[in-house]
Amino acid sequence: MVETETRLNILGLLENGLFALGQVLRFPVMALLWVCVIAALFMAGGCVVELLARRRERRGFDLETWLRSGPVLAAPDARLTMLPAALRGLVFDVERMRANGRLADGGLEHVVLTREERVRRSLVNPRMLVKVGPSLGLLGTLIPMGASLASLAAGNLEAMAGQMVVAFTTTIIGLASGTLAYIVAVVRQGWVTQTVHEQRYLAERMAVEMEQA
Repeated sequence: MVETETRLNILGLLENGLFALGQVLRFPVMALLWVCVIAALFMAGGCVVELLARRRERRGFDLETWLRSGPVLAAPDARLTMLPAALRGLVFDVERMRANGRLADGGLEHVVLTREERVRRSLVNPRMLVKVGPSLGLLGTLIPMGASLASLAAGNLEAMAGQMVVAFTTTIIGLASGTLAYIVAVVRQGWVTQTVHEQRYLAERMAVEMEQA
């Protein structure tokens, strides 16, 4: 009998400790949900700004037409300004390394991979928020539900209703921030794919020109 009571006491202590730990996590979870909301809005605003910039610099631009108008290496500045910023940066990096004699032994490939990694970096934060937002929303749902059940057991229906409102609100916020981040990630993925393909094609043309020279 004494051993059974001891086990029950230990079990109750562990359960109460976990419940208290869950309530302690409530504040950081709510704070991080606000961070997710602000981050999602910031990403969406940056995506809109980049969309306008891409439309402006790519209006009437076609890479095939641009390449037919002359060589890539040693192209005049007036012709380089017609390139989008990402492609223009690749040409500048290759020209600088070529002037320093650092393109041998895989130097061109290193430049291309570095530029690709820089372009793909814009997908890291949206993809992370796609997973973190709903996860925090779920945590923000389950934690108040524990307090809500405790209030129900105590017969405090008003406190239970308040906790349930908080629980469902955090679910909505987490899913909304994750959905917005997913839209941003999908849009940026299309831009990244296009830029990477153009950079590789441009690098191949520069490699051919260097071999011919």
